[in-house]
Amino acid sequence: MSKKKDASLYILKYLFKETDEEHGAATADIAEYLEKRDIRLNPRTIPLSIASINEFLEGCSYMEIISYIQNRKTHYKLIDRPLDSTDVEMLSLALNSVKSLTKKDIKNLKSKLYSLLSRHSLEKIIPALSKKENNSDNSGTVSWYLGQINRAIEKGLKISLKYNSRNEIKIRTLSPYKLHTNSDGTYILGKCHEHDTDISRFRLDRIKEITILDEKLTPCENTEELEDMINLSKDMSFGEKGTIIFTFTKQIENVVYDRYGRDIRVSRLPDGRMRAYADDYISSTLLGWIFSLGEDIEIEGNQTLLNMMKESVDKWSQKLKED
Repeated sequence: MSKKKDASLYILKYLFKETDEEHGAATADIAEYLEKRDIRLNPRTIPLSIASINEFLEGCSYMEIISYIQNRKTHYKLIDRPLDSTDVEMLSLALNSVKSLTKKDIKNLKSKLYSLLSRHSLEKIIPALSKKENNSDNSGTVSWYLGQINRAIEKGLKISLKYNSRNEIKIRTLSPYKLHTNSDGTYILGKCHEHDTDISRFRLDRIKEITILDEKLTPCENTEELEDMINLSKDMSFGEKGTIIFTFTKQIENVVYDRYGRDIRVSRLPDGRMRAYADDYISSTLLGWIFSLGEDIEIEGNQTLLNMMKESVDKWSQKLKED
């Protein structure tokens, strides 16, 4: 079998090691990697190879390659790994406390964990892990954060967070109610006293510092919303994942970026609106978010989502007629 026929495997290997949710690779980068391995492939066929890889990975909930435009060039990155850097950090620190394992066993298991991450994530967490493992009180580790959050919830106390929100560190005061883990990561659910909403979510891996305050937390006033968010991961794993195409107005720009981050593929239209291509789970949760934005958002693509919207509208129209 010629190496040209193996190009897709080499592409997947390259994207697995060199890309993640924060780092992508241009078509030229992939072509250069292949050429160094004596694989001659027309750069124009790389998108077809990646489409074939995604077709092969279809149904695998933990691996997907997405494309996006940056500096007018198509880039690719592999997302939704079996474990993200937060998971690996938590498990790596936890292994140190397993007394039944030898040092060699722990080292081998950690090597397997680290192999699931991109080069960028690995370069980021290894020095941090070494520092945390040598720190006797373990303050600042993921496991320590989890302990502080659980302690605050048990004692019914507020916490103060230093939180990385779109690369800006903000201070947030939170009445924590639950820790919630889903396929997207681990979150604290609670009442943020700087927000108007009943329940807010904060990603654990974006927390830079936690302080337990000597103040009683504010009891949850909307238990139904809290239960909905807790059960989110049970809702068909957020539903079927797919790409949605939608336009939105300037008024909700920050709302869109809050949900999808700044890496979302966006182009500006002549009428001032923006068109976005976003990968999301097609579920009732997404449907609720869309309906809450009213006329400021319009769905253009993803037939599954459009069918769900139509069914929902028909259902409520019928219900209103009956009432």
